Amino acid sequence: MRQFTFHCLLRRNQISILSGYSRTAARLSSTTNPPEFSESQISPDTLLDSIRSSQWHFVEHFACKLTPSLISTTLLNLVKTPALALDFVNRIDPRSLELPTQCLAIALVSKLSSHKPALQLLNQVVTSNKTKIRDVFNELVLARDRVQTKSTILLDLLVRSCCQLKMVDEAIECFYLMKEIGFDPKIETCNAILSLLSRLNLTEKAWVLYADMYRMETIKSNIYTYNIMINVLCKEGKLKKAKEMLGMMECFGVKPNIVTYNTLVQGYSSRGRVEGARMVIREMKSKGFKPDLQTYNPILSWMCCEGGGRESDVLREMKEVGLVPDSVSYNILIRGCSNRGDLETAFAYRDEMMKKGFEATFYTYNTLIHGLFMENKVEAAEMLVKEIREKGVVALDAVTYNILINGYCQHGDAKKAFALHDEMITDGIEPTQFTYTSLIYVLCRRRRMREADELFENVVVGKRMKPDRVMYNALMDGHCSTGNMDRAFSLLKEMDKMRIDPDDVTYNCLMRGLCGEGKFEEAREIMGEMKRRGIKPDHISYNTLISGYSKKGDTKQAFMVRDEMLSLGFNPTLLTYNALLKGLSKNQDGRLAEELLLEMKSEGITPNDSSYCSVLEAMYNAEKSDIDRGSKPETTCIV
Repeated sequence: MRQFTFHCLLRRNQISILSGYSRTAARLSSTTNPPEFSESQISPDTLLDSIRSSQWHFVEHFACKLTPSLISTTLLNLVKTPALALDFVNRIDPRSLELPTQCLAIALVSKLSSHKPALQLLNQVVTSNKTKIRDVFNELVLARDRVQTKSTILLDLLVRSCCQLKMVDEAIECFYLMKEIGFDPKIETCNAILSLLSRLNLTEKAWVLYADMYRMETIKSNIYTYNIMINVLCKEGKLKKAKEMLGMMECFGVKPNIVTYNTLVQGYSSRGRVEGARMVIREMKSKGFKPDLQTYNPILSWMCCEGGGRESDVLREMKEVGLVPDSVSYNILIRGCSNRGDLETAFAYRDEMMKKGFEATFYTYNTLIHGLFMENKVEAAEMLVKEIREKGVVALDAVTYNILINGYCQHGDAKKAFALHDEMITDGIEPTQFTYTSLIYVLCRRRRMREADELFENVVVGKRMKPDRVMYNALMDGHCSTGNMDRAFSLLKEMDKMRIDPDDVTYNCLMRGLCGEGKFEEAREIMGEMKRRGIKPDHISYNTLISGYSKKGDTKQAFMVRDEMLSLGFNPTLLTYNALLKGLSKNQDGRLAEELLLEMKSEGITPNDSSYCSVLEAMYNAEKSDIDRGSKPETTCIV
């Protein structure tokens, strides 16, 4: 028998590869360096043999020389082995392939039991700037035919991919494209779109899609569909209709589950309809469902917002049905106490939570830090942050940094705010719109307008971050406060160019700035523009005008604005009355000031020191004026 040396075997293997790349040769050559190939020498059989024998080092070596035609041919030969097709595609980088080849690969990979790999490939294709969703859809239809499958799973996965990427319009477009060519989307696909629309509060679009689904007799709503639409109704505040839908689903033979009832409880609770929520709980109990923490946490949340310690009633009720508060429950309690300034109780709940084995989370500490800043306990907030850092409880996240930066900005401490901004970047955390809005706000508050403008330009141009309405309002307010109305109005024009709609805050800033310059008629015109743009003036708008006219001493105009305000259903506030009283004081009208003080009390508004000072000043000036004219002053008293 002829003997072969190792070098001979190696040479023979290389020849075999060039002529067809046999499996035996592939196994023998698995430890060799891949040979050089010209494009014409890589045959379909060679490539297929390499894949089936898992010779991935060879595949990777000549991946860049594979033509779309060769890849497509190879993929079609792997129809019955989708796992191998996925391995092959991953070795040659699917992003470098042309769209038809990508879609063919996705068609094969979709045959796997898990749809996750197919979705990952679809996400890469859909997010490509070069492709339109209609093109992807059409290529998937062609790929479906090439692999000879009757399933519509490919197209359903495309919709799910769009939903994962929050591409609402594209997901809806795919739904109608399926309908157009006679394919019925699976109910799970429809539910994915409806769920996305509900999460994004696009309730009108949800109803349009649901109506079209309903008209397609082949698509039957299931429990998940009804739960989503009940949630949509709850978000719209249509609680009666949400209850009616519960009855409708039962008529169609779809039994509600605990999620259905919890959704209704959440809907009633979020609107402050606690008795309605309790009614739903009674109904669910009568149907054999046991309330869980998801049932009671929404009620607990509302009670905490209301204050008055009413959350203890909910905790007692939870205990009666055998429920123990979880970390979500404790965080709700901590947030409620922090928001109403009861930080002692908030920290007590934090300690109790940790004693029961629940770890304090980002949310817990962020809530407490925010509460401390709200109560002007800056040092205590700093101590808590120090405790977090030293004990390594949690790493500071973007939300924590934003709370700290905003807290210092609200207290006018620009130095610490900017130091935290720098630390945030050093820690690899990207500042957000909220971060920069807070920093712009503190610069404006310190009247450092040149720096505020520079930071704004750096964010917009340098960081390519699109500013939002709040950021524009912060910068505009700063320029209005410093009397630079030209810059303020130029910012309004910029907002229009960028299609950022102004709101009542925007116009109130402009009105305040104009009133500060004594341009009351222009301020009046701004209010008119607000109305033309469909923005309703609020009590701040009217109080701004009233305050402006009063400072000028034009109480006639000030009272006319007050009357207009009343006719529109706005109730005067302490600010309204104090502005009017200052105007009367300026005009030395003590009698009318006394009458206004009585009216103020009759409306249930308690006067403050400023109110009484204005009335006394008005009376004193009136008496002095009478004495100067030689008239006998009237004897008056403040009730």
